[in-house]
Amino acid sequence: MEKYIEKMKRLLPLLIIALTISSCQEDVKFNNPGFQGLKDDVFWRADDARAYVDASGKLRIEARTQYEIVTLNTSSANAGTYVLGTTNVNNSATYSSNFNGTELEYATIAVPGPTESVGLVNGGTGYSSGTSVATTGGTGSGLTVNIIANSSGVVTSVTVSSRGSGYLAGDLVTVAGGNVNCKVRVTNVQNSNGEIIIKEYDNVNHTISGKFKFNAANSNGSPFGGPILNFQYGEFYKILIYPSI
Repeated sequence: MEKYIEKMKRLLPLLIIALTISSCQEDVKFNNPGFQGLKDDVFWRADDARAYVDASGKLRIEARTQYEIVTLNTSSANAGTYVLGTTNVNNSATYSSNFNGTELEYATIAVPGPTESVGLVNGGTGYSSGTSVATTGGTGSGLTVNIIANSSGVVTSVTVSSRGSGYLAGDLVTVAGGNVNCKVRVTNVQNSNGEIIIKEYDNVNHTISGKFKFNAANSNGSPFGGPILNFQYGEFYKILIYPSI
């Protein structure tokens, strides 16, 4: 019995440490309410986060630390996925900081870069399924795509094979082959893209929850910041919705 008690005494500090670590991990994962993510692979958490929905239904979330602001904008507060870095400026993300007089600004704006995703505009005629098919047009060069065509020769699916360079969101390109009439739109580019996923819009308690990730381009040309800012594994949970301002 004495040996058992002595053993438990030795194990007790280890159990306390394990419980403490577990508690800290739960706090990081389930902060309530909260706004957090990885900013350039470093954990980032807002000191204060507030949401606003205007008369037209557009959502804005502002998350702040002492020197930084992250803003997420979507065209609606309804549950769904909102793609960033496209020509739809209602869906966007920005980051700004001001520390010791140094101002940094990043935004999911239209900037040239390698193609991140494309959307089919016109399936064309006379095509066969293929990989690494060349394209022409747009502001960049080098974009190739994988296409799937149906038995009638109409392209039904397009994905990026090689991203190329120098493209802008909204560029319209033509897929080679067939009757050269399959048209594809560049959705966004590697330097400016992402998504905001609204998982729950609670009308009763006036809160909103979801996830986000984005690449944002240096929008004020500051030499003190890199060309791209990355947020990943972002989450906002039960952020209170305030009257729109």
